[in-house]
Amino acid sequence: MSQLAGTILRNSVVGMIAQVAIKLLSFCFSIFIVRQLGASDFGQYAAVIGFGSVFLFIADLGLAPYTVREVARLRSEPHNLEKIRDLYADVLGLRLVLALIAGVLVVSAAIITARPLLMIGAIALNGLTLLIYAVHGSSEAVLAGYERLDVTAGIQVVNQLIFVTLGGLALWLGLGYYGLIVATMIGVAVMTGLVVRALWRLGAKPGRWQRERWLHLLRAAFPFGVIGLTLGLSYRFDTVVLNISFGDSETGYYNAAYNLIFSLVTLSNVLNTALYPSLSRQSKIDPMHLPQIYERIMSYLLMVALPITAGGFILAEPLTLFLFGEQYAATAPLLAILIWTLPLMFLTEFLGYVVVIADRESLVARSIMISSGVNVIANLIFTSRYGATSAGIITVITEAVLAGQYIWLLRDQLRRMRWQALYRTAIAVCLMTSVVYLVREWPVWLVIGSGGIIYGGLLVGLRAIGAEELSFVRNLLTTQR
Repeated sequence: MSQLAGTILRNSVVGMIAQVAIKLLSFCFSIFIVRQLGASDFGQYAAVIGFGSVFLFIADLGLAPYTVREVARLRSEPHNLEKIRDLYADVLGLRLVLALIAGVLVVSAAIITARPLLMIGAIALNGLTLLIYAVHGSSEAVLAGYERLDVTAGIQVVNQLIFVTLGGLALWLGLGYYGLIVATMIGVAVMTGLVVRALWRLGAKPGRWQRERWLHLLRAAFPFGVIGLTLGLSYRFDTVVLNISFGDSETGYYNAAYNLIFSLVTLSNVLNTALYPSLSRQSKIDPMHLPQIYERIMSYLLMVALPITAGGFILAEPLTLFLFGEQYAATAPLLAILIWTLPLMFLTEFLGYVVVIADRESLVARSIMISSGVNVIANLIFTSRYGATSAGIITVITEAVLAGQYIWLLRDQLRRMRWQALYRTAIAVCLMTSVVYLVREWPVWLVIGSGGIIYGGLLVGLRAIGAEELSFVRNLLTTQR
């Protein structure tokens, strides 16, 4: 248990610091991109990324999360290095073939949907990145299985620095979003080289490449592949439908708000990414302590998500104008809708990992298929007619459907959990929200800062954060030392 705590702490803390640095840099640069490109060009850029994301699952088919779990487990077996190297080789070969197929399909989809020639060229250029990602994704999955997410986090910072530097230069030279795509390719290529170098230092070079094992790998990873397919559809299908039905500007307004939500979801993603390989191994070594960890993590995730959601809803208009300017005034009501996906995303990501760790990934795949089916059908019927507002509402409903399914699957475990901390958190959120509403006319940065200070004080005063939490963190720090 102490070794697990130390590993999670290292991965969480280092990962959190690196990801916060990445996201702060990315967040500031994304605002610069939105302002620099304008709603129309930014809408095209978002659509290009959206087309790629919809077909991204084909370039992986669930091999990445499957590899993380299997490498984490293989490390507890004898002669594990040879097995890991052989798995690495097969996954790498498979992903290169799949990346080629995905690239052809994404360009074909752009042509069939009659996208402008400029967009088709950008989609094709972006498709080349899939080949680089094939090498990167295979290598990073193996490194994550070694529970060295602290290393990958630092490498991601390097990638983001390259993207911001070269992307900013491209925009300054007037190269538009084509320059941003090239900057992305260069950053991913450097990141891939660094990940491969880190793996080689661990002795995990690709082993024997045996194509007769590929079919078994695809079958084993299939549930994860279904998860990737359906998540890709859920998160980007609305952007594609919007761009086809309403054009570039509407797509730009919607994605300005949507990207902001995804930046905030990083807070939960960092912790879940750190937990996944460690808890996968722990599920085989000492599963008795898992429910205790699940209860604590859920409380902390909601403690972060709920105040951001309530405050974001109240401050949607001034926050939008502060970040993006008057030209994105139409984004404000969309942000007020989409912000409600935040606590749902925090929950669904974590609960999905809980189910996967229990080797029930087929149930996760089924749940996501249902919610994504709702998303695709609703977007085809309503978003194609009513636009971005409809897309935002559908996104919230989709995440709620997914959360409801996970809660049902885990209902026996959830009944045994204590929720006192969550009740106190809810009271603190309500009191903080009342204050934010009263002072909403103040400068937005001042309202956010004041709300954060008040909320932190309420958490301590109501004992939502107390001696137990401080002792937990202190024990983790002692273990890590």
